Amino acid sequence: MVVMQNRNRWVMNWDEVAVFDRNAASLGFEEMDLMASAGESLALEAASMAGGRDILFLCGPGNNGGDGFAASCSELLSGSRIDIIASHGSSKTDCSSKARQRAGLEVEIHEWPSIPTGKWSLVVDCLLGAGSSGPGTKLRSPISEIVDWARGLGLPLLACDIPTGLGGSDCLVADRTVTFHSLKAGMEASDCGEVIVSELPWTDEVQNCGIGDAHRFPPLLPNSRKGDRGRLLIIGGGPFHGAPILSGIAAARSGCDLVHVAMPSSAMSRTEWPTSLIPEQLPDSDYLTTDSVEAVMGFIDSGRTPDALVVGPGLGRKHQTLEAVKKILEIASFRGIPVVIDADAIASLPTGTWPESLVGVATPHQGESERWLGVATASEALAGFEGEGQTIVITGPIDELTGPEGRRAFASGGHARMAVGGTGDILAGTIGSLLAQGMPPWPSARLGCALLREAGRRAADEKGPGTLAEDVPVHIAHTLAHWTR
Repeated sequence: MVVMQNRNRWVMNWDEVAVFDRNAASLGFEEMDLMASAGESLALEAASMAGGRDILFLCGPGNNGGDGFAASCSELLSGSRIDIIASHGSSKTDCSSKARQRAGLEVEIHEWPSIPTGKWSLVVDCLLGAGSSGPGTKLRSPISEIVDWARGLGLPLLACDIPTGLGGSDCLVADRTVTFHSLKAGMEASDCGEVIVSELPWTDEVQNCGIGDAHRFPPLLPNSRKGDRGRLLIIGGGPFHGAPILSGIAAARSGCDLVHVAMPSSAMSRTEWPTSLIPEQLPDSDYLTTDSVEAVMGFIDSGRTPDALVVGPGLGRKHQTLEAVKKILEIASFRGIPVVIDADAIASLPTGTWPESLVGVATPHQGESERWLGVATASEALAGFEGEGQTIVITGPIDELTGPEGRRAFASGGHARMAVGGTGDILAGTIGSLLAQGMPPWPSARLGCALLREAGRRAADEKGPGTLAEDVPVHIAHTLAHWTR
């Protein structure tokens, strides 16, 4: 059973908790206010379940534990005797440390394996939240020891945000769970019991694209080798040769190791090739046709198999070109290669719907989306899909992002000068780069849109009214450096 205190939202990936938290901070919402609100919601349910009898809080080292410390101090529990067991000697975040310090002024905090004596009627599980490794992750000591001990008490259990060990064989199964903002992935009744979804004191803007999306950018590893951060193939050009080059530069500036750009021969001959891009000549001369599909298949089947594709920048919309794009998308779907479908390639998509089993992102502007979707909405086009594997970005002064199962967000900001030609190509290359580095389509689209907006603003601040699309990609790198510190 799920009880909503307010409207529903999409089921969140665990990493999205940190995304929204950082977005909230950037919008001026105080972390301590959010923790206090979460603590009050938890205390309300604890009071209901305990009925004035003794309560034991189990608090972990992170913000989940901080929520528990905050709840333990609530006036709502003034009629109950409170005991606290902390899993560690200190808390990991400033916010949880402050909540722990305040709780310690009112209640003795026992550090495991120290155990207080009490006649508890309820155990409140605040050991691990969505900041842990994901559903089904095996618990480690001392958390695993505390869970085993708590399970043996045989008492009713209230979980904070998610039950510790959710989805795994060692889950501390709850009778009731208070989760915040929205449901989280893997929250089944068998582990969570009755689920209460509680609002946090922030606005819906925290769900939009922003600095928090950089939390899902894959971290740079010190022992990385060439290719570890992805190989991207961009298929474009023909009538227009500059568009795929802009996409390629943006992809490289977004952190992809190897960026290949495939174009018909006449477009390649007109191009001044940046040294960071790898040219791949297609058999066609003036525009893409099905004659080049075999060459694309050969590239995919080679030892240089791409981790993602971008199809569309500068292609044109000749019938032969669109037929070739359809075949390339079929190949990508069969091979499980994620794709960004951009610009002219959008005209190859089936009217009003997303191609079956294709993983990726489509980036139409308003006119392209109307020609593709017709009377259908983006949500209707994605009906039947689940999770983060498909995203439609309708670009414009404010980008509108839609994913399966109710996912919807917006990207705003930037600068008016971003209306210059070429910024759509940059967005496609950026998202393609993130896909190639292993990010799923939904977070890739979110971060790509946020990066483009901020990079465009920085470029315009530097160049002014004469800002060109090619001025933007270097600021994508600068923005990523700033956001991932």
